[in-house]
Amino acid sequence: MCNNVEMFGKTYLFLIALLVLMLAIHAAAVGGLLGYGLWWLDIVLHFLGGIWLAVLAFWFLFEYKEFPSDFLPKWLLGLGLISFVMLGGVFWEFFEFSWDYFIARPYGAILAQPDLADTMSDLFFDFAGAVVAAAYFLRYYRFGYGEYGLNSEKPN
Repeated sequence: MCNNVEMFGKTYLFLIALLVLMLAIHAAAVGGLLGYGLWWLDIVLHFLGGIWLAVLAFWFLFEYKEFPSDFLPKWLLGLGLISFVMLGGVFWEFFEFSWDYFIARPYGAILAQPDLADTMSDLFFDFAGAVVAAAYFLRYYRFGYGEYGLNSEKPN
């Protein structure tokens, strides 16, 4: 089991809370309560989505790993978290394109992806959220080592 169970329990709760928050904001926007035309709402949701995916990848990767230092070097973990988020962002953009092509345009609904600038902005803020989350984990959680830092000895 992980050497810092408390951290991963809190991380799991954070993942659930952030997902519920994002879904609630999105539902309120689509439902008309927040106004779907708010230009900054898409930015906030993509930034939070980038954080959420990076935290999810980190949590899943190290949930059962006792000593992550045996597993991944620092640079590879950061690159992996950011790459995972970008892959998720690209898949989300494919979903938005499919929504627009098969549902929004034929039925006159609001487009999820109005132009290329929106797509690039979405991917940029996915990236920004990933960088913030990766920097947080690499700096403050030291890859999930708990009380064992980068240069600490493993307990006997």
